[in-house]
Amino acid sequence: MTTLKRLFGAALGVLLVVLATNVTTFSASAQTIKMGYADAELVLVNLPEYKTNAERVQRQIVSSQKELEALSGELQGDMQKFEKQAPILSPEKLAERQQELQQRYLALQQQGASKEQELAEFEADLMNPLIEKVGNAVNEVAAANGLDVVFKSPGLLYVNAATVKDITADVARSLGIQVSETDEAASPVGQ
Repeated sequence: MTTLKRLFGAALGVLLVVLATNVTTFSASAQTIKMGYADAELVLVNLPEYKTNAERVQRQIVSSQKELEALSGELQGDMQKFEKQAPILSPEKLAERQQELQQRYLALQQQGASKEQELAEFEADLMNPLIEKVGNAVNEVAAANGLDVVFKSPGLLYVNAATVKDITADVARSLGIQVSETDEAASPVGQ
């Protein structure tokens, strides 16, 4: 039994030495990692294409809302007529009209859900290429600055400016735009 304890103790000792060596090695290599951050959202919303696409999406939303509101108003008007006529309708005609109105109501709900999905796809089709464009610019600027890791700045609460480089302005410049210092200052990083 004591031989087993000694063997187990020796194995545990070797394991601890290996772990300690790996932690020390990791700590030493972690000090050489170059980090940066970029507020990709700030860059994105300052792209001229973003503003144009956002306006297109908004116009599409308004158009869809008007269309659905018109159909809803039409249905409500027909429901009010039905309520007024209900006392004089035969039971068969009453059931028929109720079923017709119910089907129109369900169709309107389905049309609303379909419009919502279409709008989401429309927005994604317009915005995804811009998001990819900004992401590529972040990657290029990070590589040019020799950064190993780039964080999204809105996700950071505190950044030590001496150890982490803000590449937001560089990313914007690489895309041919400028972000104002007040926009960057409004970002939660570096405070």
